[in-house]
Amino acid sequence: MAKINRNAPCPCGSGKKYKKCCLLRDQESSAQQQNAEAFSFTPGFTDLDDLSNSVVDLIKGGHLDKAEAVCHELLSRYPDQIDGTERLAEVYEARGEKEKAAQTYRKAAHFAQAYPGFDQELIDWYLSKAKGLEADE
Repeated sequence: MAKINRNAPCPCGSGKKYKKCCLLRDQESSAQQQNAEAFSFTPGFTDLDDLSNSVVDLIKGGHLDKAEAVCHELLSRYPDQIDGTERLAEVYEARGEKEKAAQTYRKAAHFAQAYPGFDQELIDWYLSKAKGLEADE
């Protein structure tokens, strides 16, 4: 199985980041399979993570204006993190604003290309989302 970037959307489909969703479960499962080998990384949950994941809950609850406000707070407080941009794209997508969502996913892809720590799979995912939204228009 390919390594999943901790900042990528969780493959379980929850909409949350992998590090806040299934990372620990997957690490524990892998550790058990490898018997004595354990991962040394234990993610810390921060205000950034809490704000980012609250956007997902707000979107699911239909509170899109509040979700957008939290995205702008993320962008303001954490300009060097991708969370605000990624979540804002999700808000636009939930509103059916496909062009804005596509532009914002592309912005997330450019951000991921410019900063270390993002793998090509995540960049390709953002670009794929953008293309899919543009094709739907």
